[in-house]
Amino acid sequence: MAGWRVFLAARLHPAAADLLASAPDVAQVTAEPDLSPDALAARLAQGYHALIVRSKPRVTADLLAAASDLRVVGRAGVGVDNIDLDAARARRVTVVNAPAATTDAVAEHTLALLFAVARGIAAADASLKAGRWDKKRFLGFELAGRTLGLVGVGRIGAAVAHRAAALGMTVLGYDPYLPPETLRARGVEPVADLDALLARADVVSVHVPLTPETRGLLGPAAFAQMKDGAVVLSTARGGVVDEDALLAALESGKVRGAGLDVFAHEPPGATPLVTHPRVVATPHIAAQTEEAQERVARDIAQEVLAALRGEPLRWRVV
Repeated sequence: MAGWRVFLAARLHPAAADLLASAPDVAQVTAEPDLSPDALAARLAQGYHALIVRSKPRVTADLLAAASDLRVVGRAGVGVDNIDLDAARARRVTVVNAPAATTDAVAEHTLALLFAVARGIAAADASLKAGRWDKKRFLGFELAGRTLGLVGVGRIGAAVAHRAAALGMTVLGYDPYLPPETLRARGVEPVADLDALLARADVVSVHVPLTPETRGLLGPAAFAQMKDGAVVLSTARGGVVDEDALLAALESGKVRGAGLDVFAHEPPGATPLVTHPRVVATPHIAAQTEEAQERVARDIAQEVLAALRGEPLRWRVV
């Protein structure tokens, strides 16, 4: 079919619109980010066949019902927790994502957070800029010889493992969806259950999607299993780490520090967790590199075109 109409409801690198607009079977590409839910539903009802989003807006059952011509939803990135997958499946709307584009960026940011926590980088920088010379205050710890525990060993977890091994860290991996031989091939020592990983890891890094099974995965019971003085990192999805439980673990000293890029509610505001002196927090920027944003734009545009054309898909979610 010629004449596909594609709606970009998110701010993307221009490569996405350029690639779509140059396709001979695409009649229209419309980019209008930041619409209200009602405004977006009204626009999609005007005969759009494809919708591309990022972590926002939410693609609800009501939105899908309003978009009667919609055939595919593309998530420019990895997580699809803002898309009602059951509703999409019921309406036979294909959902695709672009999980490979941001792997290096997120892996590098994970380690950036770890270095920042280990050496007190943010606090030391703020202290010096305030005119102080608090050299004795900032006693850090080395990563070489420490044990990193990865909760989830997909593309990003494996990329973190590769980089951590180069730093001289022992890397453990827990992923119930992967066999031990796959975990070993990805550079980690397989661990049979989460409690065993938490008991051994000096640093616990989360790399799983937000699902009913993973929501609150690191909660009070998990923190109780951790080594005293552990570090917690999350560049995955807000909600996987129970923020109240993490704050309590920081206050008690059970957790030495945390590096967080994602939060249950975004933006989180100046919460006690965000402002905690032993937390390094960033505003969901792990994938925000020039290179990753161009890759994700190209990847999702190509995948959406393939879905519209009925071609084989690399990253079909539904």
